[in-house]
Amino acid sequence: MKKIIVFLVAGLMLGCIHREPEIKIESVTVNNYGASIRGLYMVDDKVTWASGTDGLVMRTTNNSDWEVYRDTTWNGLDFRDIHAFNKNEAIVMSSGDGCKMYKTKDGMRTWKMVYENQSNGIFFDGMDFWDDKNGIAFSDPVDQKLYIIITNDGGETWTRLNSSELPSTLKGEAGFAASGTGISCAGDSTVYIGTGGGVLSRVFVSFNRGRTWEVHTTAMKKGEASGIYSLALVDKYHAVAVGGNYIDSTSMEGNCVYTYDGGRTWEEPVTRPKGYRSCVATNREMMITCGRTGIDVSYDKGENWRHVSDDAYYSCVLGKTSGWLFGRTGKGAKITVYDK
Repeated sequence: MKKIIVFLVAGLMLGCIHREPEIKIESVTVNNYGASIRGLYMVDDKVTWASGTDGLVMRTTNNSDWEVYRDTTWNGLDFRDIHAFNKNEAIVMSSGDGCKMYKTKDGMRTWKMVYENQSNGIFFDGMDFWDDKNGIAFSDPVDQKLYIIITNDGGETWTRLNSSELPSTLKGEAGFAASGTGISCAGDSTVYIGTGGGVLSRVFVSFNRGRTWEVHTTAMKKGEASGIYSLALVDKYHAVAVGGNYIDSTSMEGNCVYTYDGGRTWEEPVTRPKGYRSCVATNREMMITCGRTGIDVSYDKGENWRHVSDDAYYSCVLGKTSGWLFGRTGKGAKITVYDK
């Protein structure tokens, strides 16, 4: 294992009353057959699942060693999102033209297809769950409405949400499947969905599991290839959105916003992440975001960001004491969080 260690030395907050955590980032190479990892889900500080190109799925149950699952019938499937319930149960979602979801209950030994949709216009961007039974997933718009499905049995079956309850999308507006985190749930009923690609970059918010919706405009970069790529919710009222433009990946314009009022208004940070970002994660004490131009952290719910590395990653997860980053062709990194 090759290790490159990056230290972030914490400063003092609130006149020495509270001390920011310190993080250590160690680069690792995982034998994942050259797949690019996009989906990441952390069950706890020992168990993390990952998914990626050519139908690859991985998991660690000791926060160190990764087991890899490959099914040749999945070649060509790009698993952009994964959600795990425990060390043995997880569900993966493919993105692209059409969607397939598979679930395992026995630690990757066997898998069952639980959803398939090959309808014209379907391109699923992400999924999330409120608890072990109730979850939600969304696709790019069909007939100017986001295509949303819900489950109440842990992903065993899925039902399309009544589109008449959804606000219409704008010309060019859609989601992004960069890391499967353009959708995020909080509590037992709140969900945010971020969009881009159109004349505005917006957030769709529901506080009752999708029965009714609000839609709010943000200051995120708008237009082709621009907008919200990832969301992280501290709770139903506090959230951060990151993104920008993945083609112009060094630009900091419109690459991050945050809300304190349930998505109704969005503010821009005082100090921004340094470039386009494809994923953001939080453990409620701090946030981390990653993309082509590096890694940034925030200790104040997204109001200020500190650049800690120029290394490129697609996806990140963050637990209380540890986390992971993954990117292209086996590139990964382990995060350790600790009080100084």
